[in-house]
Amino acid sequence: MPSPTLAPTKTVTAPAPSPATPTAAASTAHRSDAPADVACRNLAVPADVKWAVTQTWANAKRIYHIQPKPGEFYYGSCGTTLYAAARFEAAAGATDSDLVQLQDEGSVLQFFRFTPSTGWAFTGSDSFPPTSDCSQAVPAALSHQWHCS
Repeated sequence: MPSPTLAPTKTVTAPAPSPATPTAAASTAHRSDAPADVACRNLAVPADVKWAVTQTWANAKRIYHIQPKPGEFYYGSCGTTLYAAARFEAAAGATDSDLVQLQDEGSVLQFFRFTPSTGWAFTGSDSFPPTSDCSQAVPAALSHQWHCS
């Protein structure tokens, strides 16, 4: 099965996100760019983060009338790096172009990373048909907490 496409694109900087209440116990990262001794946490997603991630993907793919699918937004941290994964769907006002681009793209997980120096960046997407395997783009400890590894 093909691995996600990892191509950084334009970033969107949201106000400095503060860690929200964890929704799962902390564990140790052992994959991706997180050092082995950095704790990963599944977090409740604030509205400003959801907005910034959505705008980052809209700008990267030039699909502007989108919203995250309900129940399909993952958010967490490993050390000072924040991660998000989401599936998107058409929002009110979606154009024919938006709908065509969402046919495949919106059905798979899209991956994002935030660092204080870069802001939110689109880092890639799951393969099609979707595998729902987050461990290709986020540290394994976090993907296990998201139940998508």
